[in-house]
Amino acid sequence: MIIPAILEENLSNLQKKLDLVGDHAERVQIDVCDGVFVEEETWLDLGKIRTNGARIEYHLMVKNPLKFIDIPIRAVDSVIIHVESTHVKEAIEAFMKKTKKVGICKNPDTDVKELEKYINMVNFVQFLTVHPGKQGQELLEKPYNEAVDFKNKYPTIPVQIDGGVNEENLKRIVNNKIYNLVAGSVVFCCTDPKLVIKNLNNKIKKLTRRVKVAFLGGAAWQPQDQTFKDAFEVSKLLAKNGYVIVNGGGPGVMRASTLGAEAIGRYAQVITYHPNKPKAHYEGIDLDNTFDDEIITLDYFDRTKVMLQTTDVHIVFKGSIGTLSEFGMTWISSWIHEPNAKPIILYGEFWQEILDVLKKNLLIVNNETDLFKICNSPQEVLDYLDKLGYVEKNNGNSRLL
Repeated sequence: MIIPAILEENLSNLQKKLDLVGDHAERVQIDVCDGVFVEEETWLDLGKIRTNGARIEYHLMVKNPLKFIDIPIRAVDSVIIHVESTHVKEAIEAFMKKTKKVGICKNPDTDVKELEKYINMVNFVQFLTVHPGKQGQELLEKPYNEAVDFKNKYPTIPVQIDGGVNEENLKRIVNNKIYNLVAGSVVFCCTDPKLVIKNLNNKIKKLTRRVKVAFLGGAAWQPQDQTFKDAFEVSKLLAKNGYVIVNGGGPGVMRASTLGAEAIGRYAQVITYHPNKPKAHYEGIDLDNTFDDEIITLDYFDRTKVMLQTTDVHIVFKGSIGTLSEFGMTWISSWIHEPNAKPIILYGEFWQEILDVLKKNLLIVNNETDLFKICNSPQEVLDYLDKLGYVEKNNGNSRLL
C-alpha cells in the first residue's frame, strides 16, 4: 500500500495535506523532525493536529524519541524510531505500551547490523531510501538493495521503504515482496493527490493479487481448545504460502486465524460490525485480535455477506449457531452461483455426520453437497487448494489460474 508522507513545518499546511488524503489512505505518515537529528524542523506540537479519523504513523526523526512519549494516541497506528537516536531500547519499550505498532528505521548510510539489534522488539522495519529530512529525492540503490536483502533474510518481518517511490520503480519494489511504500513528493506534487494514491494502490493490487480465505467458526474457543489450535495452524500454513487471511475481527476462530498469519509476519484482514449498543449474544470485536486492515459493515448479516463476497475460499470450523448461519449462507451462495462456486472447506471429520443427517432429513440432492470438501489437517487444506489451481507465483503471491 501507499503510505502518504507529510513533512511540514507549518500546522496549516500539514493539516491541509492530512485532510486531503486521510480518507484515501490506510495510513498516513507524519514526519517529525526536531532540527537536531536532521537540519530541518517540522511542526512539533503534535497535540494540535486534527486527525479526523485518519490512521497516523509518526516517523520520529529526532535525537531523543522519549521526549515524544506523550504523543496523543487517539489515532496513532504506529510510531517509527531511528536506530541512530538515543535511548532506542527504552523508547521502543515505552511506545509499545501506548501504540498499536512500533517500527525501527535506519538512515541510508547506517549499517544494517544496527537495525538487526532491535528486530525482535518491534513490529516492522523501515529503510530510508533517500537522505532524511527532505522530499523529492531519487531512490538510492544502496539502501534499497539492503531492504531487499533484509526481506530475503528475514521473510517473516514486515519491511517498508521510505522515499523515492514513483510509478517507474513501483513494479520492481513490489516484485521484491516489499508492499508498504512511503511516498511524499509523488503524492503531493500534483493537482490530485487522492487520484495518485488510488492509481498507485491499484497498480500494487494488480502486482500483489492474492487469494483471500475466510475463516468462519466459533467465537467461544480459547487458545487451549483444539479448534482454536486447528484454525491457528491452518492460517499459519496458508499465510506462509501467500494466502490472505480474512475473519470477522472477533475472538475464537477469528483471533486464532489472525494469530496464525502474524506468526509468520503476514497480515490479516477483518470484516466487522460495530453495533450502536452492545448485543448480549454477539461477540463483537476482540481487542486481542490485532488485525491490520478493517472493513466495517452495516449489521451482522451484512458482515457475513461482505465476508463471503470479498473472499475467494471459505473454511468453516466447529462453532455454534453463528457458524451454522455462515455455513448455510456460504452453501446457498455457492449453489446459486454454481458453476462459479467458491470452494467451501469444512474442517473436521464431524462435518460428514452433519451432511449425512441433512441429506437424510431435508430435500437435498447429492450434487448440492458436492460443493464441500472435508479436510482434517492444515496440509490437506493446502493440497486441496493446490489441486484447484491456486498456485504460488514467483514473487510469492498466489492467484487462481
